[in-house]
Amino acid sequence: MLIYTLRRILTMIPILFLVSIVVFALALAMPGDALSGQINPANANPEYIEEMREELGLNDPIHVQYGRWIAGIVQWDFGRSVVHSRDVTQVIGDRLPNTILLSAVSLIITYILAFLMGRYAGRNPYTKGDYAIQGTNYLMLAIPSFVAALFAIFIFSFQLGWFPSTGSVGRGLEAGTLDFWISKLYHTFLPALVLGALVTASYTQFLRNDIIESSQKDYVRTARAKGTSESDIYNKHILRNSIIPIVTLFGFDIASIIGGAVIIETIFSYRGIGELLITSIQQRDSAVVLAVTLMLSVATLLGNLLADLLYGVIDPRIRVE
Repeated sequence: MLIYTLRRILTMIPILFLVSIVVFALALAMPGDALSGQINPANANPEYIEEMREELGLNDPIHVQYGRWIAGIVQWDFGRSVVHSRDVTQVIGDRLPNTILLSAVSLIITYILAFLMGRYAGRNPYTKGDYAIQGTNYLMLAIPSFVAALFAIFIFSFQLGWFPSTGSVGRGLEAGTLDFWISKLYHTFLPALVLGALVTASYTQFLRNDIIESSQKDYVRTARAKGTSESDIYNKHILRNSIIPIVTLFGFDIASIIGGAVIIETIFSYRGIGELLITSIQQRDSAVVLAVTLMLSVATLLGNLLADLLYGVIDPRIRVE
């Protein structure tokens, strides 16, 4: 396992190098540059604009700019945000806890809903309850995330008034206090519910189908022949084996939920990494765009690595060599 892990980490290095090139090329392909969102060329002095471009290194050759960016990343220096007038690491550090909280709550919601619905549908296949769950799952798979978010805001915020429609925490609360964290969870729950519910559908179907398939296997027939109760058969044999693939998908969940949070955070005006990425693109803050995009790419690679490792740890039938 250790050798396999080290080998996978080493193979990630050239992948990260290629990802960094793609990310940097996409940032250069954005209309304008870091000065575009801050200076109006119609009113600014052309000499001043050229002086600022020279100072920021925007006139250097592309390979020189890329080398300078990579050298800074190696030293944990992602540059300075032109819009926020702060280091990029500080800007991201202010938003990252909100995204982590949103992802954690949505993951909890995903696994709770998938476990409850998948278990019920698997134990009661082809019943009205099973068809209702399948219909709900297909509906959730068909609805785009931004449409689901807008419906959730309209129903739960505007009509029922249960949750706030925007923001990540209430105003006037001191950071670190109990009221602060309660308000933070209160603001996080609705976007996390939307994000988690959309991911739940595929896992519910996956667990349901696996339970139905496992219930027909030989070891289940043997357990029934020995007089084992149906409750023990489902809980100790079928469910335990069927839930293994769901758990190993945890690594892929991390990447998919962080990626999905970009849209959800923007719609809910939730001050996280996703919302920061969209506003930075609009404001041509290239240093922040590069850092956030690279961070999301690294999170995807680490999530895939974690998923592969979980297969060998959780399922004793699989040996990673």
